[in-house]
Amino acid sequence: MKCKLFITLLTTLVSISVHAQWEVGLGAGLGLPVTAYNEVLKSGWLLNAEGKYRFGSGNFAVGLKTHFTRLQKDKNPGDTFQNARMTIAPLLFTAEYDIPTKGALDPYITGGLGITFFNLNYDISPTEGETVNNVSFTMMPQAGLRYAASKNIFPFIEYGLVLLARWSTD
Repeated sequence: MKCKLFITLLTTLVSISVHAQWEVGLGAGLGLPVTAYNEVLKSGWLLNAEGKYRFGSGNFAVGLKTHFTRLQKDKNPGDTFQNARMTIAPLLFTAEYDIPTKGALDPYITGGLGITFFNLNYDISPTEGETVNNVSFTMMPQAGLRYAASKNIFPFIEYGLVLLARWSTD
C-alpha cells in the first residue's frame, strides 16, 4: 500500500478557556487550505471544542478535541472543480505541555492523534456534481499562547496543522 500524507488545514484560533483541573474550551477561527487545496478553495471558518484534564502541577494535560471546518468559496472559477465546498471534522486525543514561565503569558505545545471525517463536493457541469467522502488517520501538531486574564479565565491564540494520512493502492 502506498501512503500519501496530505496537509489539509491550517488553523488559527482565538478563544476563551475556563481553567481548572478539568478544563473545557470553545472557540471559533479561520480555516486556511494548504497544499493543492489552496488552489481550489479560499479560506473558511472553523469551530472548536475541547475538554482536558490537567495533572499535578498543571504542566501536563490530556484531552479530547474536535473541530468543524468549512471551506466553501471556489478560488478558481476556470478549473474543473466548480462551486467547490469542503468539510473537515477531526476528532483527536491530545496531550499538552505548558512551558513554565513567570508572568501572565503561558506558552504551550500540543500533539494530537485521531480520525478525521472529510467531505469534498464540487460541480463538474451545471447538472452534475461529484462528492468525495473519507475517514482518515489524523495527526495534529500545535503551539499556543495563553494569557491569565483572571484566576479562571485564560484567553488564548493557537496555531496548528491537521495532517491527514490516506492509504491507497493507486
